[in-house]
Amino acid sequence: MAYRHLLVERDGGIGRIVINRPEVRNALNQAACAELVRAFAELSADPEVRVILLRGAGREAFCAGADLKELTGREGVLERRGYFSGVADVLRQMARTEPPIVAMVHGYALAGGCGLAAACDLVYAADDAVFGVPELHVGLFPMVVMAPILRSVGRKRGLELFFRGHRISGREALELGLVTRVFPADRLEDETEAVLAGIARFSPALLRLGRQAFQRSDGLSYLQALDYLQEMIAVAAMTEDAREGTTAFVERRQPHWRGR
Repeated sequence: MAYRHLLVERDGGIGRIVINRPEVRNALNQAACAELVRAFAELSADPEVRVILLRGAGREAFCAGADLKELTGREGVLERRGYFSGVADVLRQMARTEPPIVAMVHGYALAGGCGLAAACDLVYAADDAVFGVPELHVGLFPMVVMAPILRSVGRKRGLELFFRGHRISGREALELGLVTRVFPADRLEDETEAVLAGIARFSPALLRLGRQAFQRSDGLSYLQALDYLQEMIAVAAMTEDAREGTTAFVERRQPHWRGR
């Protein structure tokens, strides 16, 4: 089934998702949210995909949040609840997606767009990128995206973002922990592509097991996490790729990953 609001492709172990609504700064309507859920699920189901890139079309915006025009005319509680389920469904699917997810942020990453970026494992941003959760300015509150944002930044600074509704630069987002690295805008794509290519050289099986272990250990107590991760390293060590990797190391050659 074709995508209307996204560009989705696979290239050398890299899955690519582009939110393709540049005329509205890549804002998310319900249809785009449904397509994002499908795209992440399809790329996750492809055993050849080792890492997924999420970005917005053009350089003006990564994603400016929800397309609020769709909210007009939805008066009932259930109608409005259904409208806001779109971004929540995307965030749930991102958490379930097996390959690591990398965001490349040009321009605006606001409201739901800020939440999408925060939900990615790695976030590379241009130095002129703009982050923020300005929902209070339109009579709302960043309820859903609070979950991924507070898992990326400290509570006090995160709450300041929510209650002030102000915008911050890419470098300020880096300081908060919302962003992994910041690059000059004209270097962002090259730097991000270099990271993607590096990740795509590793075992797809171990990349997926590693992300699963991270997701499931998050929120556990320290001792619970140690117990769980001890079991997961045993599972990882039983894969064909682990055997191949250790054998290749001993034999001083490059490994040939099988993805199992």
